[in-house]
Amino acid sequence: MDCSFCNVSEDLPFTCSYCELIFCSSHRLPEKHQCSQLYRVHKPRDSLYQNTNSQFSINNLNNLDSRMNRILNTELRQLLLGMVLVLLVGISFFLSNNSSYSAITIVILGLVLMGSFLIHEMSHKFLAMRNGYRAEFRVNSLGVLLTSLSIFPFIPLKIIAPGAVVISGYPSNSKLGKIALAGPASNIILGLCSIFILTSFSLTAELFAIISTAAYINGILAAFNLLPFSIIDGKKVYNWNKYIWISSFIFCISFIFVVSNII
Repeated sequence: MDCSFCNVSEDLPFTCSYCELIFCSSHRLPEKHQCSQLYRVHKPRDSLYQNTNSQFSINNLNNLDSRMNRILNTELRQLLLGMVLVLLVGISFFLSNNSSYSAITIVILGLVLMGSFLIHEMSHKFLAMRNGYRAEFRVNSLGVLLTSLSIFPFIPLKIIAPGAVVISGYPSNSKLGKIALAGPASNIILGLCSIFILTSFSLTAELFAIISTAAYINGILAAFNLLPFSIIDGKKVYNWNKYIWISSFIFCISFIFVVSNII
Protein backbone atom coordinates (compact mmCIF):
# COMPACT_ATOMS: atom_id res chain seq x y z
CA MET A 1 0.00 0.00 0.00
CA ASP A 2 1.10 3.58 -0.64
CA CYS A 3 1.92 6.00 2.15
CA SER A 4 -0.68 8.77 2.38
CA PHE A 5 2.06 11.35 2.96
CA CYS A 6 4.88 10.51 0.53
CA ASN A 7 3.18 7.89 -1.72
CA VAL A 8 6.03 5.43 -1.16
CA SER A 9 4.90 1.81 -1.46
CA GLU A 10 5.04 -0.02 1.88
CA ASP A 11 4.64 -3.80 2.29
CA LEU A 12 3.87 -3.47 5.99
CA PRO A 13 2.13 -0.10 6.34
CA PHE A 14 1.20 1.58 9.59
CA THR A 15 -2.27 2.94 10.39
CA CYS A 16 -2.38 6.15 12.39
CA SER A 17 -4.64 5.64 15.40
CA TYR A 18 -5.77 9.28 15.20
CA CYS A 19 -6.58 10.01 11.53
CA GLU A 20 -6.82 6.31 10.50
CA LEU A 21 -4.77 6.84 7.31
CA ILE A 22 -1.97 4.59 6.03
CA PHE A 23 1.71 5.59 6.33
CA CYS A 24 5.18 4.21 5.79
CA SER A 25 7.63 3.61 8.64
CA SER A 26 9.20 7.04 8.15
CA HIS A 27 5.88 8.88 8.51
CA ARG A 28 3.98 6.62 10.91
CA LEU A 29 4.14 9.08 13.83
CA PRO A 30 1.48 11.86 13.87
CA GLU A 31 4.22 14.52 13.99
CA LYS A 32 5.86 13.10 10.88
CA HIS A 33 2.80 13.13 8.64
CA GLN A 34 1.29 16.41 9.88
CA CYS A 35 -1.67 14.53 11.29
CA SER A 36 -4.94 16.44 11.02
CA GLN A 37 -5.76 15.21 14.53
CA LEU A 38 -2.44 16.35 15.99
CA TYR A 39 -4.20 18.48 18.61
CA ARG A 40 -5.39 15.22 20.18
CA VAL A 41 -1.87 13.85 20.50
CA HIS A 42 -0.36 16.50 22.75
CA LYS A 43 -1.86 17.45 26.06
CA PRO A 44 -2.08 21.18 26.90
CA ARG A 45 1.04 22.36 28.74
CA ASP A 46 0.12 25.89 29.69
CA SER A 47 -0.56 24.76 33.25
CA LEU A 48 1.48 22.57 35.56
CA TYR A 49 -1.70 21.17 37.02
CA GLN A 50 -3.83 18.86 34.90
CA ASN A 51 -7.19 17.63 36.00
CA THR A 52 -6.98 13.83 36.02
CA ASN A 53 -10.71 13.47 35.41
CA SER A 54 -10.48 15.67 32.28
CA GLN A 55 -7.49 13.70 31.05
CA PHE A 56 -9.38 10.48 31.63
CA SER A 57 -12.32 11.83 29.62
CA ILE A 58 -10.07 12.87 26.73
CA ASN A 59 -8.44 9.45 26.67
CA ASN A 60 -11.87 7.83 26.63
CA LEU A 61 -12.91 9.97 23.65
CA ASN A 62 -9.69 9.09 21.81
CA ASN A 63 -10.26 5.39 22.43
CA LEU A 64 -13.87 5.73 21.32
CA ASP A 65 -12.74 7.42 18.09
CA SER A 66 -10.37 4.55 17.39
CA ARG A 67 -13.04 1.91 18.04
CA MET A 68 -15.55 3.80 15.92
CA ASN A 69 -13.12 4.03 13.02
CA ARG A 70 -12.38 0.31 13.25
CA ILE A 71 -16.09 -0.55 13.18
CA LEU A 72 -16.91 1.93 10.42
CA ASN A 73 -13.82 0.96 8.45
CA THR A 74 -14.79 2.60 5.17
CA GLU A 75 -15.45 6.20 4.26
CA LEU A 76 -18.86 5.29 2.85
CA ARG A 77 -20.03 3.82 6.16
CA GLN A 78 -18.86 6.86 8.09
CA LEU A 79 -20.48 9.18 5.57
CA LEU A 80 -23.76 7.26 5.75
CA LEU A 81 -23.74 7.51 9.55
CA GLY A 82 -23.20 11.27 9.35
CA MET A 83 -25.97 11.68 6.76
CA VAL A 84 -28.49 9.68 8.79
CA LEU A 85 -27.76 11.72 11.91
CA VAL A 86 -28.15 15.01 10.01
CA LEU A 87 -31.42 13.77 8.48
CA LEU A 88 -32.81 12.88 11.91
CA VAL A 89 -31.76 16.26 13.36
CA GLY A 90 -33.50 18.00 10.45
CA ILE A 91 -36.71 16.06 10.92
CA SER A 92 -36.62 16.73 14.67
CA PHE A 93 -36.04 20.46 14.15
CA PHE A 94 -38.82 21.02 11.63
CA LEU A 95 -41.20 18.75 13.54
CA SER A 96 -40.82 20.74 16.74
CA ASN A 97 -40.64 24.27 15.23
CA ASN A 98 -43.43 24.33 12.66
CA SER A 99 -46.53 22.26 13.27
CA SER A 100 -48.13 23.60 10.07
CA TYR A 101 -45.84 21.45 7.92
CA SER A 102 -47.20 18.12 6.73
CA ALA A 103 -45.30 14.92 7.51
CA ILE A 104 -44.01 14.60 3.95
CA THR A 105 -42.82 18.23 3.96
CA ILE A 106 -40.91 17.67 7.19
CA VAL A 107 -39.19 14.61 5.71
CA ILE A 108 -38.34 16.53 2.53
CA LEU A 109 -36.83 19.39 4.54
CA GLY A 110 -34.81 16.85 6.52
CA LEU A 111 -33.53 15.45 3.22
CA VAL A 112 -32.71 18.98 2.03
CA LEU A 113 -30.60 19.56 5.14
CA MET A 114 -28.88 16.19 4.69
CA GLY A 115 -28.19 16.90 1.01
CA SER A 116 -26.79 20.34 1.79
CA PHE A 117 -24.49 18.80 4.40
CA LEU A 118 -23.35 16.11 1.94
CA ILE A 119 -22.61 18.56 -0.88
CA HIS A 120 -20.74 20.83 1.57
CA GLU A 121 -18.44 18.01 2.70
CA MET A 122 -17.94 16.55 -0.79
CA SER A 123 -16.95 20.00 -2.08
CA HIS A 124 -14.07 19.95 0.41
CA LYS A 125 -13.14 16.41 -0.59
CA PHE A 126 -13.17 16.82 -4.37
CA LEU A 127 -11.26 20.11 -4.36
CA ALA A 128 -8.63 18.59 -2.05
CA MET A 129 -8.30 15.58 -4.37
CA ARG A 130 -8.05 17.88 -7.38
CA ASN A 131 -5.10 19.54 -5.67
CA GLY A 132 -3.39 16.18 -5.21
CA TYR A 133 -4.30 15.42 -1.60
CA ARG A 134 -5.96 12.37 -0.18
CA ALA A 135 -9.20 13.36 1.53
CA GLU A 136 -11.75 11.24 3.38
CA PHE A 137 -14.80 11.96 5.48
CA ARG A 138 -14.32 10.83 9.09
CA VAL A 139 -16.76 10.87 11.97
CA ASN A 140 -15.59 11.68 15.48
CA SER A 141 -17.07 10.53 18.76
CA LEU A 142 -17.78 13.98 20.24
CA GLY A 143 -19.40 15.22 17.05
CA VAL A 144 -21.54 12.09 16.78
CA LEU A 145 -22.60 12.47 20.43
CA LEU A 146 -23.58 16.15 20.07
CA THR A 147 -25.40 15.54 16.81
CA SER A 148 -27.21 12.54 18.31
CA LEU A 149 -28.37 14.63 21.28
CA SER A 150 -29.70 17.23 18.84
CA ILE A 151 -32.14 14.65 17.48
CA PHE A 152 -34.28 14.99 20.61
CA PRO A 153 -36.99 17.67 20.15
CA PHE A 154 -36.54 19.05 23.68
CA ILE A 155 -32.93 20.05 22.94
CA PRO A 156 -33.23 23.72 21.80
CA LEU A 157 -29.72 24.11 20.35
CA LYS A 158 -29.15 21.85 17.35
CA ILE A 159 -25.53 20.96 16.59
CA ILE A 160 -24.75 19.33 13.24
CA ALA A 161 -21.13 18.18 13.36
CA PRO A 162 -20.91 14.38 13.07
CA GLY A 163 -17.57 14.60 11.30
CA ALA A 164 -15.56 16.32 8.61
CA VAL A 165 -13.34 15.71 5.62
CA VAL A 166 -9.81 14.91 6.76
CA ILE A 167 -6.99 15.88 4.39
CA SER A 168 -3.67 14.04 4.42
CA GLY A 169 -0.48 15.90 3.64
CA TYR A 170 0.46 19.46 4.49
CA PRO A 171 -1.28 21.96 2.19
CA SER A 172 -0.24 25.61 2.27
CA ASN A 173 -2.50 28.23 3.83
CA SER A 174 -3.58 29.24 0.34
CA LYS A 175 -4.64 25.75 -0.72
CA LEU A 176 -6.17 24.96 2.66
CA GLY A 177 -8.15 28.21 2.55
CA LYS A 178 -9.49 27.49 -0.93
CA ILE A 179 -10.46 23.95 0.06
CA ALA A 180 -12.20 25.29 3.17
CA LEU A 181 -14.06 27.95 1.16
CA ALA A 182 -15.42 25.31 -1.23
CA GLY A 183 -17.92 24.06 1.38
CA PRO A 184 -19.67 27.38 2.13
CA ALA A 185 -19.46 28.31 -1.58
CA SER A 186 -21.37 25.14 -2.51
CA ASN A 187 -24.13 26.08 -0.04
CA ILE A 188 -24.42 29.57 -1.49
CA ILE A 189 -24.68 28.12 -5.01
CA LEU A 190 -27.49 25.84 -3.82
CA GLY A 191 -29.17 28.82 -2.18
CA LEU A 192 -28.92 30.91 -5.35
CA CYS A 193 -30.44 28.06 -7.35
CA SER A 194 -33.32 27.99 -4.87
CA ILE A 195 -33.89 31.74 -5.25
CA PHE A 196 -33.87 31.37 -9.03
CA ILE A 197 -36.62 28.76 -8.79
CA LEU A 198 -38.62 30.91 -6.38
CA THR A 199 -38.49 33.96 -8.62
CA SER A 200 -38.88 32.20 -11.97
CA PHE A 201 -41.73 29.76 -11.47
CA SER A 202 -45.25 29.77 -10.08
CA LEU A 203 -45.23 27.42 -7.10
CA THR A 204 -47.79 26.02 -4.71
CA ALA A 205 -47.66 27.36 -1.17
CA GLU A 206 -46.12 24.14 0.17
CA LEU A 207 -43.49 23.91 -2.56
CA PHE A 208 -42.65 27.59 -2.09
CA ALA A 209 -42.13 26.93 1.64
CA ILE A 210 -39.83 23.98 0.93
CA ILE A 211 -37.62 25.78 -1.59
CA SER A 212 -37.45 29.04 0.40
CA THR A 213 -36.50 27.05 3.50
CA ALA A 214 -33.86 25.22 1.44
CA ALA A 215 -32.36 28.59 0.48
CA TYR A 216 -32.39 29.71 4.12
CA ILE A 217 -30.79 26.44 5.31
CA ASN A 218 -27.91 26.79 2.85
CA GLY A 219 -27.41 30.44 3.78
CA ILE A 220 -27.17 29.55 7.47
CA LEU A 221 -24.78 26.64 6.78
CA ALA A 222 -22.52 28.88 4.69
CA ALA A 223 -22.46 31.72 7.24
CA PHE A 224 -21.93 29.42 10.23
CA ASN A 225 -19.06 27.57 8.56
CA LEU A 226 -17.38 30.88 7.72
CA LEU A 227 -17.10 31.90 11.37
CA PRO A 228 -13.34 32.41 11.94
CA PHE A 229 -13.04 30.20 15.00
CA SER A 230 -11.35 26.95 15.99
CA ILE A 231 -11.36 24.29 13.25
CA ILE A 232 -14.32 25.80 11.35
CA ASP A 233 -13.82 26.57 7.64
CA GLY A 234 -13.82 30.31 8.27
CA LYS A 235 -10.62 30.13 10.33
CA LYS A 236 -8.74 28.54 7.42
CA VAL A 237 -10.15 31.08 4.95
CA TYR A 238 -9.25 33.94 7.32
CA ASN A 239 -5.67 32.65 7.69
CA TRP A 240 -5.37 32.47 3.90
CA ASN A 241 -6.84 35.85 2.94
CA LYS A 242 -8.64 38.22 5.30
CA TYR A 243 -10.22 40.23 2.47
CA ILE A 244 -11.68 37.13 0.81
CA TRP A 245 -13.01 36.00 4.20
CA ILE A 246 -14.62 39.40 4.89
CA SER A 247 -16.26 39.62 1.46
CA SER A 248 -17.46 36.00 1.64
CA PHE A 249 -18.92 36.41 5.11
CA ILE A 250 -20.67 39.69 4.23
CA PHE A 251 -22.11 38.05 1.11
CA CYS A 252 -23.49 35.17 3.21
CA ILE A 253 -25.11 37.53 5.71
CA SER A 254 -26.60 39.57 2.85
CA PHE A 255 -27.88 36.37 1.27
CA ILE A 256 -29.65 35.36 4.48
CA PHE A 257 -31.19 38.85 4.70
CA VAL A 258 -32.51 38.59 1.11
CA VAL A 259 -33.95 35.12 1.72
CA SER A 260 -35.61 36.28 4.93
CA ASN A 261 -37.42 39.01 3.00
CA ILE A 262 -38.53 36.54 0.33
CA ILE A 263 -39.92 34.19 2.94
